[in-house]
Amino acid sequence: MSIEKIIQFVQSSHYEQMNSTGAKVKLLRQAIGEYQSSLGLQRLEWTEHGVVGKFIANKQYDMKNPQLFDLLENHGVLSKVVRIKLKQLNETEKLLLQEFCTAGNTYLRFTPIRGIGGHNEEELILYRKYVTNKNINHLLDQWKHYKRIYSSFVEHWESIRNLACKEMLSTNQHKVTLPAGKLSIVIPDPNIDTDAAYKMGGGKLLQRSGKINMEQVRLYVAKGYFSLSKVYELLHVQNIQTKYLLLTLTSERNMMEGLVQQNNRYSWINIQSEAAWKE
Repeated sequence: MSIEKIIQFVQSSHYEQMNSTGAKVKLLRQAIGEYQSSLGLQRLEWTEHGVVGKFIANKQYDMKNPQLFDLLENHGVLSKVVRIKLKQLNETEKLLLQEFCTAGNTYLRFTPIRGIGGHNEEELILYRKYVTNKNINHLLDQWKHYKRIYSSFVEHWESIRNLACKEMLSTNQHKVTLPAGKLSIVIPDPNIDTDAAYKMGGGKLLQRSGKINMEQVRLYVAKGYFSLSKVYELLHVQNIQTKYLLLTLTSERNMMEGLVQQNNRYSWINIQSEAAWKE
């Protein structure tokens, strides 16, 4: 049984090792990021290690600008680019939209008994002292070593957790108490049909209760409904946070190839749309 595999994973100390190695990966990433920051380099590649570090600025926009919602509504795509948050609806709206809801993806949450499964703080303090005076090559080797172990643990944990989730759903169990904690089926908010919501409450309802999906906005930009520059004119920056990424060169290459494929998809959609507009 999948639940027994969860118990074995926790009781065999694998759960604790997963959290411990995860804490070390985080500590090493921070130390390597501080080293790179001291050099003032936004991107630094360690070719011999197959690793790259990157500082990326994440802009957080005001996604509630009424003018942006007006732009999307005037072009007839507002209900196509917004996802409604259930908690933003009042009880009457929830009741009226109940038949237009589809279930979200359930997942399994494991809550360990206090003191079980977390990383050993004393061990982490000792490890922090150990790496303090180590050179960058040693830090990179350590990061790759623990990253590989951590990824293996996480992959196995996610696999048995997903199987246990299916098993519990099939037997209509929503909570299971284990010797080391408890398993709980988490049912996220349902997906609400935004077309139905728009017909019911118009743009004001979607603006009050919805969140704009920028990937969907870019899709309609590619289709020629409006320009991306016009959208960004209405996106006011609220905050800029710098994030440090440490990844293998293979992962970076795959990430860049994914972006290229996405841009090629948008370009193809744009070409097809331009042809359709001319007909």
